[in-house]
Amino acid sequence: MIKIFVDDSVVNEFYEGVKKYIGKHLFTSEETSYFTDKKIKEIIKCKPADFESLINEIKNKSLDIGIIKKAFVGDEKNLYGYKKFTTKAKTQYRGYNLADALKIDVCPYCNKNYTYTIMNKSKQYTRPDFDHFLSKEKYPYFALSFYNLIPSCQICNRTLKHTTEFTLDTHIHPYQDDFNSIKKFTTTMPLVLCNQEKDFEITFKNKSSDTLQIDKADKNIKDLALELQYNRHKDIVLELKDRYDLYNDASIQVLLKDTKIFKDKGEEYVKSLIMCSDTKDKNINKRPLSKLIKDISEELGLIQEKKMDPVSSTG
Repeated sequence: MIKIFVDDSVVNEFYEGVKKYIGKHLFTSEETSYFTDKKIKEIIKCKPADFESLINEIKNKSLDIGIIKKAFVGDEKNLYGYKKFTTKAKTQYRGYNLADALKIDVCPYCNKNYTYTIMNKSKQYTRPDFDHFLSKEKYPYFALSFYNLIPSCQICNRTLKHTTEFTLDTHIHPYQDDFNSIKKFTTTMPLVLCNQEKDFEITFKNKSSDTLQIDKADKNIKDLALELQYNRHKDIVLELKDRYDLYNDASIQVLLKDTKIFKDKGEEYVKSLIMCSDTKDKNINKRPLSKLIKDISEELGLIQEKKMDPVSSTG
């Protein structure tokens, strides 16, 4: 649901940290001749747009997929591959290091659940799951590829997506596509006519005219049960309606005029307090439900819909 922007330095640090985890000692001469250090670097840093060419290239090689799986995914002892990456270690690069560098505090798939990373000296740890956008069972050579590892909540990764096959042709990829510019939350009835949760359903409408992107976004909505999940949050929508009724433009102008701190920080800040969320697209990844709150606030007229904030991406 939320696009991930990442600096090249994070990708480079990941590559340097995990390249030695691939079990190259398992390779036969065929795998050794193909999986050179240069090729391994290409695979680990492969961007989504280049996934397909690598898939086709590997298909045309006489390589043992069982050996590749052991080398890239790992074994039951977690001595190499992705499984080693997911273990804890004080001095070696692991999943916690990547999660901490990404600083993804809310699940990009659902924008509902916190995914922040905690590490302390008392051995208290928490981090997001890493979903393999392309299944590591079907594409084991992408098990340690940076752009195939999507930081996500356990509900999206383990319960909802689970073994559902995602591809770049069928689903939104958080490092490549921007769900937020394709879909917008709305309600099945105008909120001015709604006073109870039973009066409406939360759903999505299109922001984009790109039919391919719309179809992919629809698949994410279906396979991640986004409408089902969000209809458990009708109370938030009704609260926004009440805030809109309470804080009309006239009352906001009074606050700006009579309260110095509000006058200094401006109208957008006051509206973000009323919404209990940020008004900027680029910040909807910082708190759960921010997209829902922003989209419904725009629909109510509490804030004005803006063009997407210009943000560059290396992903």
